[in-house]
Amino acid sequence: MLAHTLNKFQRLSIRYKLSLIIMLTSIVMISGATLFIYQHDIRQIEASEISHAHMQASLIGASIESALAFQDTDTVQETLNLLQEKSHIEYIGVMLTDNTLFADSRKETTLKPTNEELINAGLINGALLTDGYFDVVEPVRLDGELLGYIFIRSNINKINNKRAYYHKVILSLLILCVLMTYLFVCLLQHMFTAPLTTIVEHVAQISKEKNYQTRLALKRHDEFAALANGFNHMLDVVQEREDKLTEHSANLQNIVTERTKQLYQQANYDSLTELPNRHFLMTRLEEAIEKAKAQGHQLAILFMDIDRFKVINDSLGHNVGDQLLRKVAKRLNHLTNNSSRSSDIVARLGGDEFVYLIEQLPDQSTATGVAKKISQLFEKPLVLEDLTLHVSTSVGISLYPDHGNERSSLLKSADVSMYYAKAKGPGSFSLYETSMNSFSYQRLELETHLRSAIANEEFHLVYQPQIAIKDSSYQKAEALLRWDNPQLGRVSPANFIPIAEETGYINEIGSWVIATVCQQLAKWRDKGASNWVIGINISSSHLLAPNFVDYIQAQVAKTEISYHQLELEITEEVFLAHSDTTIEQLKKLQALGIKIAIDDFGTGYSSLQYLKDLPLDTLKLDGMFIRDLQENGSSRGIVNATIILAHSLNLRLVAECVENKGQLDFLLKNGCDLVQGYYLYKPLTAKQLALLFN
Repeated sequence: MLAHTLNKFQRLSIRYKLSLIIMLTSIVMISGATLFIYQHDIRQIEASEISHAHMQASLIGASIESALAFQDTDTVQETLNLLQEKSHIEYIGVMLTDNTLFADSRKETTLKPTNEELINAGLINGALLTDGYFDVVEPVRLDGELLGYIFIRSNINKINNKRAYYHKVILSLLILCVLMTYLFVCLLQHMFTAPLTTIVEHVAQISKEKNYQTRLALKRHDEFAALANGFNHMLDVVQEREDKLTEHSANLQNIVTERTKQLYQQANYDSLTELPNRHFLMTRLEEAIEKAKAQGHQLAILFMDIDRFKVINDSLGHNVGDQLLRKVAKRLNHLTNNSSRSSDIVARLGGDEFVYLIEQLPDQSTATGVAKKISQLFEKPLVLEDLTLHVSTSVGISLYPDHGNERSSLLKSADVSMYYAKAKGPGSFSLYETSMNSFSYQRLELETHLRSAIANEEFHLVYQPQIAIKDSSYQKAEALLRWDNPQLGRVSPANFIPIAEETGYINEIGSWVIATVCQQLAKWRDKGASNWVIGINISSSHLLAPNFVDYIQAQVAKTEISYHQLELEITEEVFLAHSDTTIEQLKKLQALGIKIAIDDFGTGYSSLQYLKDLPLDTLKLDGMFIRDLQENGSSRGIVNATIILAHSLNLRLVAECVENKGQLDFLLKNGCDLVQGYYLYKPLTAKQLALLFN
């Protein structure tokens, strides 16, 4: 109980604690002082009354001693009757020495003593005080002889009246004390607790509102004023720190917000193209599949990559490759922004691979329509910082749920379809079919065998003669690569060369061809043929390899042949890399005496600019213009114009794919320099070519 009371007291405010302590202290002190005075005065009154009773008893004893000595009952009784009118005296009795009653007052009272009390009166020593009365016994003597006792019983009305009076005084004092204490407490509160309350309320307000700009205003000149000033100074310091913390927090929040954006950007967007990345695509694709399942509609994945991107990247460097990727991404993103479907997105999967996602596909034709639009995006050249490139993209399409029920299977189907489209030619697209899986497997198998073809000596060269129409002494042939694999059999160059270019293996194959041609020329030289010229097909990436010129020099030095016996045939892809590096590389080769020929002229992104700037010796007109010479007037016009153009630039012109006499006659008539084709000679072995030229 006490602990509970103390606990409640401790939880009171200082104001109430102080008020309670002062009031209790005041009440205790005043009550104690009053009780002390009360007890002291009551005792004095009691003593006074007893003393007065003794005095009366002595007077009575003096007046009746003679009568008592002579046993004069009437005189004693008369004396006692005179005292009956005293209000405070309840009974008077005269006792003889043998404790017998001699005479008493005849007053009717409830306080009359019993016989036993009268008999024992002689035993009372002075006075006996009880709650309702007090008894006084006084001996009566005559000449020293004890005659008897005077017994007086008095009421204590006077004492009780005095007590009642003091009770009222004490109650009045207590009330006055409480009132004075209350006034005193109010004064103290005004002096002490009011400032403390003001400070506490101010602190509570600051704590609640977090507003450190308000200040305490106490118009005092005491310790509370010093406390308020100190508190205000503390608030100044807190406000200053709060301002700094607020500023720091705002800066930190900005940093966190910006960093969060950066982390989200890094996690979900490609840093190079700013397109959604693989992580974003996979998450979005998963959500799209779940949505399609729930709503029962289709979605389409268009998987694409840039045709021959590796050639461009290896030839021109990664900086140009990055520029190209950004331009491609910009065009693809523009396509999604202009789509009527707001849910369409395009993401960069990695490298040169992009994915176009159509979430709500109305029908299959919508997917193929988007694929056509993607192909059309690349009909215009891409203008980079220092050059202009003509590129195309191959697109593979897979549909949900026809070609897969989960994202991995859909992407795999689209990827397989994309490689199938790539095999059809640049800028193609195809819709996935299950039969394409075998094509994908065959491609993977072919790539695996291709990497070990050189080590296993599976490559060999054949040579197709190029017949000089005007100068029969000029003997020239083109080296053609053939691959015979024990498991795959004869593999067409049209099948494995694109794969070699995509995987980067083309440079190693090209080096093998150069070394083999040089070795064969050395063998022919040893047999007396030292002026034969062999054309070698070189990829653009191999041409721009840093050690390309050094490698040719090393092979020529090793075999001791002449540089003029080599002609490097490059395709118009080189013009995609029409840069200072390309020109410098070709000039180095030409300075050594090596001839430079443009192969498949007219099929790529032809430009008269490169014919003017690049160091060239020969143009090889693509066979597509030769095949329909007799039927197509446009082809005849193009061939004739190309012959004139080549001659005006002091270049030789080689016509490929001559397959009949009519074609040959037209070329002879219009002044073509060299012809090549099955009508004249099929590709020959080294031994067959030697027999032919000899």
